[in-house]
Amino acid sequence: MRIGVLDSNGAFDNPFFRDKKITRIDCKWKRQEYRKDVLGFTHAEYVCSFILKENPEAEIVLAPIVKKNRKSSVLDMLEGIERLIEEQVDMINMSLGDEYRYYARLEELCKSAVEKGILIVAAYSNNKAEATYPASFPFVIGVRCLDTKEPVQVFQYHKAENDFVFAVRHFSLYHLGIPKFYQGNSFACAVVTGFLSNYKKEYRKGIKEFSESVFNLYYPWKTLKQKNCYFLSNRVEEPLEQRFIRDVTKTVVCESFERGIEKLAQTQKLEPCQVLFIDHNEYLQLCRYKKQIKEYAANHLETEIVLRYPLFHIFDRINMLKETNAILNQFSI
Repeated sequence: MRIGVLDSNGAFDNPFFRDKKITRIDCKWKRQEYRKDVLGFTHAEYVCSFILKENPEAEIVLAPIVKKNRKSSVLDMLEGIERLIEEQVDMINMSLGDEYRYYARLEELCKSAVEKGILIVAAYSNNKAEATYPASFPFVIGVRCLDTKEPVQVFQYHKAENDFVFAVRHFSLYHLGIPKFYQGNSFACAVVTGFLSNYKKEYRKGIKEFSESVFNLYYPWKTLKQKNCYFLSNRVEEPLEQRFIRDVTKTVVCESFERGIEKLAQTQKLEPCQVLFIDHNEYLQLCRYKKQIKEYAANHLETEIVLRYPLFHIFDRINMLKETNAILNQFSI
């Protein structure tokens, strides 16, 4: 799956990108200068990371049209789309657009790409604008976020407008080694692109599966006070972690992650606990235990598995549910 991305440039030197496929098209923007934010990332690095988190096997074809001042011209956007069409990408992710004017050429070009079988996913403006192009075009999947105080569903898909509307603006940077959240329609757009890319040309099937699945519901974390929890953490002694354990869960047994996961491999028992809660804030370290966690979940359907941070991507969780009936709950996607 080749995914064209119109965005800024970047170094892509975070360990997350080490085994990922990212190429910059040979064009006038290839050596475009860029600016990193206070966390040390460019906008394109965030966007590409969210796409690759949802589909690690995808190939990113980057057209870095956004300049160091974080702006790009409509002409650059048009030329970028043309180049990505020439590159024969399967999808185009656009975390940018124009909220001031409608351009007939932009509509014609996007429609031409869609007619060639290229799915376009575009973010709406973060500002309150009447329209954002190309996100507002009906043949483009538009993505925006709300500020719902107590969200239940992760998103709603509005078929008439061909839009994804997420309940909240915040998305986890856990996969980049930052156990915090960042907000913006751009990141929601990248999540949608990455998820749908798993379905090749059957993206309608992907929308339906996610919309109707248990994973389109936020985990009801308040219920953790009513269930006995076996709590595994890589920072048990930290005061903030102790407070989280006390305030959020009804923990009966609390152990360091490595000691606890080793015990589970040997005894396979959680009694008298109903929930296995995993709170490990180091993504790359926890990745080593993905297979073990999945196997435990598949073999112990009576145990509720809950991860504080989003270790598994959406498509992986949906497939596991279909294959084993096991549910991997996460606080966020």
